[in-house]
Parts: sequence; C-alpha cells; structure tokens
Amino acid sequence: MCVPSTERSVDPKCSSGSAYRRVIKKFKKSWILSVVALIIVSAALQNHTVNQYVRAVLKLTAMQLIDLSNFKNLLHDSCLIYNKIPELKLTESDCYSCESIDRVDVVLRPEDILESYADLNWPFAYQSDVKTTVTVEDLALVLLNGDLLPCDYESNLKIDPLRAIEMKYGWFMHWRNCDDIQGKLLRALYRPDYFLSISPETWTIMSSKYKTVHYKKINTYYDGRVAVSQISGTFKYRLVPKNPCVEICNPLDGSLETHHTLVFNNFIWDFQYLPSNNSTNSVAIIYYLD
Repeated sequence: MCVPSTERSVDPKCSSGSAYRRVIKKFKKSWILSVVALIIVSAALQNHTVNQYVRAVLKLTAMQLIDLSNFKNLLHDSCLIYNKIPELKLTESDCYSCESIDRVDVVLRPEDILESYADLNWPFAYQSDVKTTVTVEDLALVLLNGDLLPCDYESNLKIDPLRAIEMKYGWFMHWRNCDDIQGKLLRALYRPDYFLSISPETWTIMSSKYKTVHYKKINTYYDGRVAVSQISGTFKYRLVPKNPCVEICNPLDGSLETHHTLVFNNFIWDFQYLPSNNSTNSVAIIYYLD
C-alpha cells in the first residue's frame, strides 16, 4: 500500500502503480478508437460505390508494390504453391488401343460398359437421361457476368459476350470455367447422369448461325477421361490422336445431338468441335471424370 510522504522522494510502489494505470488508460482509449474506426469502415464498405473505390485503391497499391511480371499468371491459378505431379508421356504402345478404331460407338446402357470402355481407352457416345432446359442466356448471365472472368475465352466477336449472344449475326464462343465459384454455379444449373460426376473445372462451348469449315480445338489441360454433354442444339466433333499416335490411329468424326454425351480419354485424343450453322443456339459442357 502506498503511503503519502512529506519528502520529495516518491514511493517506488506508488510510481509503478500510477504508471500502470496510465498505460491501461491509454490502451483502453486506443482500443475504443480502434473499434469505433473499424465499425465506421465496415459500415462504409457496405456502400457499393465506396467498396469499389477501396478495392481499386488497394489493387493499384498492390500493383505498385509487387513486380507483376513475376505474378502475371496467378490471376487464373487455383493455388500459389504447386506440388508437381510427374508428367505422363504418351508412348507408341499406348496408341495400340486406338489403332483399330474407325468410329465412335453409340451405346444404349452406358452405366454398364463405362469401366470396360475406360479399360480399353475407347471413346463412346450415348443418349443421356438428363433433360435440362438450360439456355445460352442462362449460362451467359451466370458464368460471364460479374467479377468472375472466364479463362481462355475465345470468340469471333471481340465484344461483351452478353451483347454477342443477342446479335443476329453468327457467333461462337468457348471458355474455361476456372474458378471454384463458377464450378459451383454451373453444377447448380446442370447435373450429369448419376454414374458421372462433374469436375470443379469445366469448359462451355456455344454457337449460333456460325458458318465455317474450321474446327475449334479445346485445350483441356488434363490427361484423363473427359465427357462432353450436349445441352441444346448440335455440334460436330473430331477426336484427333496426339503424337505419336497420329501416325497409328485415325481421327474420329461424329455429331452430338441434344442430350447426347461423348466420353473419351484426353490422354490419347485432342477434342475439336465445329460451331453450328443452325438458327438454334447450340450449347455443350465439357468436364473431367477422373
């Protein structure tokens, strides 16, 4: 207990107690100010305009502080640190599975032969039991609108995709849904057959009244089984064998009608499609099975 003293000297205990109370008072004041400032900032960020300005300032600040030349590929990456998986190399012996194939089989009961065809590395097509009413407009509004930008977007019209699909002129477009949120949105719109599972990363291809004889290649960046489900309209497709299989196997041509699905091994085949020249909008979704 501190006892008052008539001398000029101060009891050390009293001195330390007073200093402690001053520190607590100062800390309490700073804490209250910090909480008030946080509440004000949080409330301000609820305003859309303020939110956009703050995001823009933060982005510009980050661009000044970071050497973007070393991070230019991170925009569409799903992770920052990669655990490198040994790359599989296609050999001539792998090509023997497609050497004798000259067409894509159309099967009636795909759930019964799915694994058998997978073991043989044979592509096949079938008519799906899934009947969906998803339209071009539905996909464009969900996947091409907002802050989420598609990856590897290609089109003959270099304008806003939402404007492109409203034009009376012919067009085609395809893109990769590389964001996890886009994957969830797409799975909410479309569910494949029960014996297939749609992957987080997908591709969307669409066209309308586009006249061409040149097939468009889709670089799926994946070596495994791939499914192409025709949602509406029709697409002609071509499976092109990769090197060194190009010298052993034949390209396979076919057509996907509405509600048909094609399954093939992307390790051996490259997928190409021909934009539709029909007045009906054509839509297909590409996803991985493995």
